[in-house]
Amino acid sequence: MKEVERKGKIFCIGIGGIGLSALARYFAYNGYEVCGSDSNESELTDTLKSEGIEVFIGHTGNHISTSFDLIIYSLAVSPDNIDYMTAERTKVTMLSYPEALGMVTRSKKTIAVSGTHGKTTTTAMTYSAFKNAGLNPTVIVGSLIGGIGSNFVPGGDEYFIVEACEYKRSFLNLEPDYLIITNIDNDHLDYYKDKEDIISAFQLFSEKVKQEGAIIMHDAEWDLLRSDKKVRADYVPRNEIELSVFGDHNRSNAQLVIALADELRLSSTLVREGLLSFSGTWRRLEYKGEDAHIWYDDYGHHPTEIKATLEALREKFPKDKKRVVVIFQPHLYSRTKLLLDDFSMSFDGADEVLLLPIYASREDFDESITSAMLADKIGEKARVFETKEEVFDYVETIPSGAVVMTLGAGDVYILHKLREQ
Repeated sequence: MKEVERKGKIFCIGIGGIGLSALARYFAYNGYEVCGSDSNESELTDTLKSEGIEVFIGHTGNHISTSFDLIIYSLAVSPDNIDYMTAERTKVTMLSYPEALGMVTRSKKTIAVSGTHGKTTTTAMTYSAFKNAGLNPTVIVGSLIGGIGSNFVPGGDEYFIVEACEYKRSFLNLEPDYLIITNIDNDHLDYYKDKEDIISAFQLFSEKVKQEGAIIMHDAEWDLLRSDKKVRADYVPRNEIELSVFGDHNRSNAQLVIALADELRLSSTLVREGLLSFSGTWRRLEYKGEDAHIWYDDYGHHPTEIKATLEALREKFPKDKKRVVVIFQPHLYSRTKLLLDDFSMSFDGADEVLLLPIYASREDFDESITSAMLADKIGEKARVFETKEEVFDYVETIPSGAVVMTLGAGDVYILHKLREQ
């Protein structure tokens, strides 16, 4: 697009989001003048400022004008957002984050990593493997890569590795050369009608893979999609994969990376060394330190993710060795309501489940579903707290030596800041 070909000015609405902040970094790195707004300060907005990107806290409409060449907005931004409405009045070209991501990847050999669960870790794993195999890809990922501390990695060769989100069919803006699908599960049911609707979106995405490309999949999802480009990943035995991160779900992710690397004829030895050196990402079974207890943090917010995360934790801390206490903050009223029974059965690996109020995110208050209802479904080991301070005070009364994990896609991780004070 001519609006950005001439290294012009770009404004990002919702710049503190994990995806849009990475894209802002991409444009700034490539010589564009980038600024943006967000509703709240965060570690991400602070980092963007430290990198020279101007961030305005609060949406006022005062910072948007016809001087910009392109305005990019997060999908989390509502149509009644004052910055969004002001941007529309300027008649400047506006693109959503997934539309802009699709635009910048079109001239690259794009590897898209999609799936209901595990796409962030698999994206970062792919980067680690490719880098160790001598490639220098550009990366945009929905977390901060361990050892780098960034969701954007500038590269120097033809490959562009991107995390491709299925929410609102966002990934259909991409036209990948290669596609990894980690799994297909029920989620985002505030948008999709049912699993068949979700599968239809993945089918459409698979049809956008270029003819000479490939779709890397597990056997479990093999029959869900029709394509002559499918490549099986399960020929790589999980028990032969060595990783520094623990959990069978991570070995499952690594299978996909190895299969893609084989498809591209990369050195198997170097790829596996790269996977072994992978140290994880922010908020994915992230070790947060130790005091009276051993602390972890994880982004898991779907029953399948919670079950896999707790199974991984139990792999490291067997039930007869350590008490595991989970502090869970449900994410979205709709997800909690629709998957209530599944949530109630996903905490088998925990000895105790401490529930915070539901994190509403993009949704309006819904009195028909509460964390107390989930606690009733889980049973005696669950209890509800109204504030993070209350749950933190309770954790301090637990006998020392427990493994305590904060869990959820909201702001539950703030508890670690309370612990460090």
